[in-house]
Amino acid sequence: MSRMPRGVVMLALLAAACRPGEPTGPAPSPGDLPRREPMVRVGVIVDSATVGVSSTARFTIMESSGSVVVHGEPGEVFVVRNGGGVLRGRSDRGREFSGSGQTLRVRADNDTVRLGGRPYRGEALLRTGDGGVTAINVLELEAYLLGVVPREIGRRPASEIEAMKAQAVAARTYAIGNMNGRASLGFDFYATVQDQVYGGASDEDSIVSRAVRETRGEILTHNGRPILAYYSSTCGGRTASIEESWAGRAPLPYLRSVSDRIPGTDRHYCETSGRFRWQNDWTRAELIQVLGETLRAHTRGAVQSVQRVDDVRIVDRNGSERVTIDVTADGQTYRVRMDSLRWVLRTEPGGPILNSSMLLDLRATKGADGTVEHLHIEGGGWGHAIGMCQVGAMGRAREGQSYRQILAAYYTGARLERLY
Repeated sequence: MSRMPRGVVMLALLAAACRPGEPTGPAPSPGDLPRREPMVRVGVIVDSATVGVSSTARFTIMESSGSVVVHGEPGEVFVVRNGGGVLRGRSDRGREFSGSGQTLRVRADNDTVRLGGRPYRGEALLRTGDGGVTAINVLELEAYLLGVVPREIGRRPASEIEAMKAQAVAARTYAIGNMNGRASLGFDFYATVQDQVYGGASDEDSIVSRAVRETRGEILTHNGRPILAYYSSTCGGRTASIEESWAGRAPLPYLRSVSDRIPGTDRHYCETSGRFRWQNDWTRAELIQVLGETLRAHTRGAVQSVQRVDDVRIVDRNGSERVTIDVTADGQTYRVRMDSLRWVLRTEPGGPILNSSMLLDLRATKGADGTVEHLHIEGGGWGHAIGMCQVGAMGRAREGQSYRQILAAYYTGARLERLY
């Protein structure tokens, strides 16, 4: 497997073949699209036993009504807990407070609020949960994106700013399309891969921030609604239409399979990724252990253990090179389709999922007893490959493409629209 420069390695670790989470509710109708910048609520610490609250400036903890509970001094840390349905706190300077309800508001004087030691723009809400405390960062959408885009695409050189702009538009589109998606929990988004990874003010980057600001208010729409702006790290040379990667999903006109080949060459925009091409091997014992763990989940408990692996083979390959495999274990054959095989063929017992379902070669070597003693796979790409290829977007930016051209390449037929 080829080696990546250190910067690309860091990008890969940050992107981690990520995608925004599955939509949590219906997309807004055309009339519901905001024409002013909305506020968002991000669950940064959810149902924790305690939450540390502080700031480098003077800060105020108050009731939801606005009445002050306590003024915190710069650097003072209050550890807040759920005390029988109300929020109680004690600081590292020995001061204590007790709220009268289930929600408290935290605001710093011209500074960030620190939650669990990490700084966040805007304000914070503290809420009681199922025995714990949830900390919610409340801030403007554009400020939220300043902490999202660097975590989704990494810190990249100015020569790739057009890729960062494309990522900003995709992240904003997801946010607009999923507002109120976690309403039952009291916020809009998790700060994790369950939605989009959000690191707060400490993860901001000057070049990425410029990309966010220069695309302010822009999202991708189709028929007047935000698209499902999926993206992943590395497509391996061709993106996948949504139905070619996720079994059972209906086709969408803006999530079609597109080539990532550089015109007039045999090279690809995403080939700088260390996972553009990769391979993985399993011994007999490793394969038995992996399938013993994963087939239990895949069959919803029908398989409790695996004693032998009779065969693993590709039975279908679609237009984007994503495959369906048959796994035969203990005399029973299980069909595993496209992206699901990443969870069934984990790279090692208890290890990460397979990089992608783009399998270019699969060789199952059998022993004298007729069962698989060694499995070798060669593949391409990292992630589900639906929508924008992040490393491909960087390659396109280096080749001089604008973010509008990048978005048009990966989200065919989508309209770039400025909301505010």
